Amino acid sequence: MNPHPLSPTAEQLLARSREIADIELVDEEVVEPLTVLVRALNTEAKLDAEGARAYEAKFLRLLVNRLRMKRDFLAHPEIAEQEIAGPLVIMGVARSGTTKLQKVLAASGDFNFLTFWQNFNWASVSGTPGEPVDARIAEADAFCRWYDERSPETKLGHHFSALEPEEEGPLSEGCFVAPSFIGYAEMPSYAQWLADKPRSIFFAFLRDVLKYLQWQGLAVPGRPWLLKSPNYNGHEAAIREVFPNVRFVVANRSPVETLASMCKLLRCFRTAYGSPEVDNAMIVEGNYRAMEAHLANRAAHPEIPILDLRFQDIVGALPATIERIYAHAGMALTPSSRERILAWNAANAMHKHGEFRYSLGDAGLEEAVIRERMARYFELLERLDAA
Repeated sequence: MNPHPLSPTAEQLLARSREIADIELVDEEVVEPLTVLVRALNTEAKLDAEGARAYEAKFLRLLVNRLRMKRDFLAHPEIAEQEIAGPLVIMGVARSGTTKLQKVLAASGDFNFLTFWQNFNWASVSGTPGEPVDARIAEADAFCRWYDERSPETKLGHHFSALEPEEEGPLSEGCFVAPSFIGYAEMPSYAQWLADKPRSIFFAFLRDVLKYLQWQGLAVPGRPWLLKSPNYNGHEAAIREVFPNVRFVVANRSPVETLASMCKLLRCFRTAYGSPEVDNAMIVEGNYRAMEAHLANRAAHPEIPILDLRFQDIVGALPATIERIYAHAGMALTPSSRERILAWNAANAMHKHGEFRYSLGDAGLEEAVIRERMARYFELLERLDAA
């Protein structure tokens, strides 16, 4: 395959986004990361023609959303005064049940949460609270259908749906300092650039977006927020700095299962943009380091409010698991909330869209190496099993 570069330069993307938004603000914060990303995509990512077009559309959408948000924060300083309740953050190794936890808790009606379309188009078009959002939803839905067509197997591992709860990965791209970009294309130079950047950049951006959504009338002030990402391991301190009242729910599962699944899912993610190639060694090394940072934070700060859950409890003992989560969050689990949670669970059985198949061998991974590199995490798993 002959790689296809993006047609516009970073400067041209910035100029075009100002034209689309009809906003003449200069978004200085995004110039450097956008430039690094465009260079990496053009020289490393091996996009096909449709993948390059999709990335151009992605960048324009993100830049336009940023401009609209900046416009509204300048015109309405009261947005910054919105208070964020909670949040309750679901995290853990990828492929450990975090998505199921997010969706069953969202079904309760007790939390604010981000749908895919809110991650995708978080900014108001008109700058007026309460505006119709049909067009914003439709654009997100079209993207989800595009993804299903370009990489059909993705939905077996992670199904994108405009109206469903979604982790903050798509939103994180809006600050342009985000590991999620690496999930969709091989970009070692961007990964190296990103390594030196504090994750607090995104968490501050996330806080502002949550305030902005409340101001738009798309979330209920005072209701706790439910957040989720497997990319938060090791960043507990940065999250607590921005959200001092945060409480964490950590999903735990053997890396012998999760790493192979994650490598397969990344191949599916990248297929949509043209090349399924994944440097599994780099991805797995990043997971090793993130888990070591997570365990180090727990040891150094035992006061961090963490509830550990095992994968088998999430998929096999959900009623009791939900009760533990509500107790950890300091919330009352009402009969109606419990009923909504269990109804969602009954309607969304595991492998609903088909079984997602993967293996250590296909990913080029060895169980002995995983167990050696993540020995401290396996010790935690043993303690959880014995409890």
